[in-house]
Amino acid sequence: MPGAFVYGHISRVAIEAWGQAWAERGGMSARFRRPVYNGDVLTIKAGELTDDPQMRRAEIRAVNEEGEEVASGWVGLRDAQPVAPDISGFAILPRPETPPRVAAGALRPGMPVTTADRVLTETDFRKSLSAFSERHPLYSNSGFVHSGCLMRLAMGDTNNSFAFPAPVVLTSAEAQHFGLVRPGQRLTTAGRITDASLRKGKYYFESEEFMMADGVLVARFLRTSIYAYA
Repeated sequence: MPGAFVYGHISRVAIEAWGQAWAERGGMSARFRRPVYNGDVLTIKAGELTDDPQMRRAEIRAVNEEGEEVASGWVGLRDAQPVAPDISGFAILPRPETPPRVAAGALRPGMPVTTADRVLTETDFRKSLSAFSERHPLYSNSGFVHSGCLMRLAMGDTNNSFAFPAPVVLTSAEAQHFGLVRPGQRLTTAGRITDASLRKGKYYFESEEFMMADGVLVARFLRTSIYAYA
């Protein structure tokens, strides 16, 4: 299973704890440590809340049936609505028909992300809940979009901005929410590659992605991914 789905399952801990408030001003981070396969039973374990003046946080661990840790990170909630960062330096760039090819080692910090510039339909919304096997009534009753869906869309914009030499593998992700997203809104992503490196025969890139709904910032994502092999 792709890391984005594990991320979505981990977010259930935050929704169970804080409800809609988490989707409006919460955050989370996850690092994916072992492969997860379709049919695996995962247990998400949360620690105690820490006294952080910026955000109340709890460490989380996801373990499989063998007790192996497959992911770890944190979930958190801000007491007040966070101040949205200044993204005036980021442009909304439409996706070219043919994304540029990048060879192993060719990614550079500062390279921009393009966007599909899509309207999220009610059908898209329902399909995303099904994809994450999400049955929490908050999503269906209140009609706001799953955090995992938002992260996947932003990730898709970044990954489809280039033609990579190998399938992109997500290794970690972090999110900060600034507001709810509902079906019918137009979603765009602005962002850039923030770092690129070669470690143990794997080429990594780090990215920063800002998602807008009808032109209003709703989420910021930081990701680390593998895009090629030496």
